[in-house]
Amino acid sequence: MAFQDDLLQTARRVWSFLTEPHPSIQGIRKRQQARLLSTLLLIVIPIFAFAQFTSDLVIEATLTFLLASIGVFLLYLGTRTRYYDAALIITLAGFTILPIVVFLYGANWQPSDLPRLMVWIFVALVGGSLLTRTSIVLLQGIAMLATMAFIVAIIFQVPFEQYVGHLGTAVIIVFIVLVLSIMLESYIRQLDFHAKDSNRKARELEVYAQLLRHDLRNDLQAIMNSVELAEMFLELNTEKVKENLIQSLNLGQRMAQLLQVFSMPLEQPETNLVEHIKEIALQSQETYNNLSIEVSCTSNAQNRTFASSRLLPMVWTNIFRNAAQYCGDSSIVNVIVSIDDDDSFLVTISDNGPGIPPEQLPYVFERFYQVTGVRTGVGLGLAIAKEIVLAHGGTIEARSEPGEGTEFIVRLPVAG
Repeated sequence: MAFQDDLLQTARRVWSFLTEPHPSIQGIRKRQQARLLSTLLLIVIPIFAFAQFTSDLVIEATLTFLLASIGVFLLYLGTRTRYYDAALIITLAGFTILPIVVFLYGANWQPSDLPRLMVWIFVALVGGSLLTRTSIVLLQGIAMLATMAFIVAIIFQVPFEQYVGHLGTAVIIVFIVLVLSIMLESYIRQLDFHAKDSNRKARELEVYAQLLRHDLRNDLQAIMNSVELAEMFLELNTEKVKENLIQSLNLGQRMAQLLQVFSMPLEQPETNLVEHIKEIALQSQETYNNLSIEVSCTSNAQNRTFASSRLLPMVWTNIFRNAAQYCGDSSIVNVIVSIDDDDSFLVTISDNGPGIPPEQLPYVFERFYQVTGVRTGVGLGLAIAKEIVLAHGGTIEARSEPGEGTEFIVRLPVAG
């Protein structure tokens, strides 16, 4: 029994090695299609070699099937390289015209044998739907119908009324396979959507756990500091006491909002990005008295919307908090929202801080990394912001020059 299991495992490893796609082939579906194509070609090679000596079709070319098996083997090798797309096109083209060629050059074939092609048309189109897109299947069907009509009408000179029924049957076959191909693509898109949705939920759980550790700790520490200052100024400066208490209240409200985030739906309604950032900027200015934020936008971004989620506000909150803590007593932040060349949101956030040393800039998005001179936090804010942006299909980068402030560039997809 153990020997059989070992043999089965070995066979699986060998087959996986023979059908594993080239690393340049990206995407779950495309890699699955590459495995399927390699498998089909490996199956066809011995069939062609066997047909050379056993087929009852008399082909007017010697060693046709043997040469074909060699060609299929070369195509198989092509599927294992970065030239997979070229090998796929050649395979589909050969798969599409092969029955027509056999029909044209088969000495024993007559126009009355036309129904035999129907099965091959169906098989060829199904193979195309499994290996590529519906649009390619449509081209396959048109090519096969046109070639079949040409051979019968021009080569064999059969009257149209004698083969119109067969041609109609072929059209119905093409239509049925096209419908099946569309349904297959729709099903695969749904699977991809659910897979991405599951990955996003798992990623949000991880990011949310980090937020609980990072943001709550920072805000709680800030509240404690503010209360201590209020206690110190209790009998000296009532205005300062009031200011610290208000700040503590704002921080407490932000902590409560963070705890409520997880009860919100994963997907939020489409939102105007400019108004969204302005709202977060206003909350941040109320929390940090030394922070001043100016939000502006270009005309092409003013009315565009984006698909938000419950965690995206934390991106702007963390960046604004960093400016308040790092830029001194008068922290000025400018936010410009525009549309990039690839029709994505481009959010540029710049501050008037001392800047980040060049040798430290590449590490600002790493977890637990703290820029020299920063005494607050634990080095998770920007790392969390990056995780959230990536989960939304966007990018974030930082630019800085010592003494000239820091600039964050965030790209997010436009809704729709």
